[in-house]
Amino acid sequence: MSEVEQLEFLDHAVPKRRQRRFSLGTMVLLTGFLALALALALQLARQNATQPTGGPAPDFHLKLFDGGELRLSELRGQVLLLNFWASWCPPCRDEAPDLQALHSDFSEAGLTVIGINILESSREKALDYINEFGISYPNGEDTGQFIAKLYRVEAPPESFLIDRTGEIQRFVLGALSYDDMSRSIRELLAS
Repeated sequence: MSEVEQLEFLDHAVPKRRQRRFSLGTMVLLTGFLALALALALQLARQNATQPTGGPAPDFHLKLFDGGELRLSELRGQVLLLNFWASWCPPCRDEAPDLQALHSDFSEAGLTVIGINILESSREKALDYINEFGISYPNGEDTGQFIAKLYRVEAPPESFLIDRTGEIQRFVLGALSYDDMSRSIRELLAS
C-alpha cells in the first residue's frame, strides 16, 4: 500500500465526529428537572419567610379571654407590645413577670401589652397561667392560629414592638427581659 492509500485507509477507519444533538427524550427530561428545581426553590423560599421585623404590623381582630374584643388598627397612637405565648412554654413562664412589670410601669405613658395565646391544649390552662402570674394586660386565644400565621410565628415566645404609627420596630425571638425591652419602649414613647 502506498502512503496515500494508507492515509485514505486511516481516514475511513477513524469515525468522523458527529455533531451531538439532544434527543426529544433528553429535552423532556431536562425540562422536567428544571420545573422540579423551580418548584422546590419556591417551596424553600416560602418556608424561609421570616417574621416581619419592620414595616406595617399586620392588622387583626382578637377575642379576649375576659369577653372583650380588640382590633390592632384601633390602637394606633399607642406603643404596642405583642407577645405570643403558651402556658406549657418554659421561656414564656420566665418572661411573664417581666411582661406584667412592663405593662404596670408603662401603660399610663402609652404602652399597651397584648398577650396572644397560641398552641394551647385548653382554655383552662391559659386562664390558669394568666391567674398564676397575675397578668392584667389584655390576652386572647389565637383560635386557628390566624394571627400567628400573619406574623409568621414559629414557636412561643415571640414578641413584636410596634410604634405609634403601626410600624414594627423590633422583633424578639425567645424570652424578653424587662431591662432590655424597657429601653426600647422608652425610646418609642418619647418619639
